[in-house]
Amino acid sequence: MKKIRITFLAIIVLLFALFNQSHSQQKNKPENKEKQEWLYEHHHGSPGSWLAYIENEKVYIEFSGFDWNSTQTFSRAELGNLPAGSEGQFSLTREAGTITFTGKFDGSKGEGTYKFSENPAFRSYLEQSGYSSISEDLMFHICLTNINKDYMAFLKSNGYSTVSKDQLKDLAEQEITYQVLGGYFELFKKDGFTNVSLNKIIELREHGVDADFVNSFHDAGFKDISLDRALELRDHGVDVDFVDGFKKAGYGDISLEKAQDLRDHGVSLDFIDEMQKAGFKNITLDRAQELRDHGVSAEYINSFVKMGFKDISPERAQELRDHGVSTEYINSFIKMGFKDISLERAQELRDHGVSPEYINEFTSIGFKDISLEKAQELQDHGVNAEFITGFINLGFKDITLDRAQELKDHGVSPSFVKKMKAKGFNNLTLKEYIKLKDVDFN
Repeated sequence: MKKIRITFLAIIVLLFALFNQSHSQQKNKPENKEKQEWLYEHHHGSPGSWLAYIENEKVYIEFSGFDWNSTQTFSRAELGNLPAGSEGQFSLTREAGTITFTGKFDGSKGEGTYKFSENPAFRSYLEQSGYSSISEDLMFHICLTNINKDYMAFLKSNGYSTVSKDQLKDLAEQEITYQVLGGYFELFKKDGFTNVSLNKIIELREHGVDADFVNSFHDAGFKDISLDRALELRDHGVDVDFVDGFKKAGYGDISLEKAQDLRDHGVSLDFIDEMQKAGFKNITLDRAQELRDHGVSAEYINSFVKMGFKDISPERAQELRDHGVSTEYINSFIKMGFKDISLERAQELRDHGVSPEYINEFTSIGFKDISLEKAQELQDHGVNAEFITGFINLGFKDITLDRAQELKDHGVSPSFVKKMKAKGFNNLTLKEYIKLKDVDFN
């Protein structure tokens, strides 16, 4: 796993992602979910602290720094005797230096603090190789990744004789170990990838593309996958398990392009299963994708079923969603006393912009018992409570909804009436103001 640089406030959020992402290259996390949850729950993020979990003969240790955390896997034998029950020390020694751990284990779980002491001889070797001013932080990660003289010779023997300081830093912080490099070199040779740059290897690792990821597609029958295509698949969350899941569900051999398209649109087997349980049997992948794009979910459909609207087809559900009709919208009218609203009527009201809030605005200024038909008519003519209030404030207390609609249709507004009053046309009825407007008197 790569080193994660984070702000202190973001530690907990990123840790959750760290322990729940599914990249196949992540050999550094326990596969057992209970172990992952324990590490997540007990992480406290203090610089210089560690948490550990023993699983078989492997020890998963999470290190915390000042602005980063990193989880590494070690063989139990490499760490020596681990203190159980009471606090003690154990250490890890590599060419780059020694990490001394202080703490204890309670069964398979351990925690404590650590201290790194670099090896001056290895620092001297790096300086003689052209790597000057290596920070202590980088030396620590060089130790974790076990970058040593053999490692550098291995790179050189495979054509990477020049490694910049930035590349060395990336190799260490992305935890591209000797074994990880070996997997890449074997893959390149097998698949005929020539002249792969070290930066490309670093990019592959950073995005979670390792030899196992590419080979898994080969084993599933997808040949000739370029490295860039593998990166694209990984970035879009497509792995062999995702593709194979659709095949096992009866959708045949879908292409990688289709799998990526489904993933981009949020279509998963769980989504399809939920839609089938909602009554949409034999749903095609294209139809599932279309429903997903329109925001139709099993939860959305079931909300209508619970209200008594049975046998909603996929097409009808999509139409309702497109028109903004939800059970919450319908229920809001029912609570106002409008019973037995059909889906067609709800859709019509939504299309005409009629909402409970719109009706309540009229109620608040004294207009009671407005029917849905009248509310729709008023909305169609552009009449709202604010329009009517403008006339009431001018002294027209007994204005009716029909008169307000007539005024709107003729273009008579409160500002028009004010303008006419300023010209001396006072004490006119609303009907007379309409006549002035009709003759284009301004």
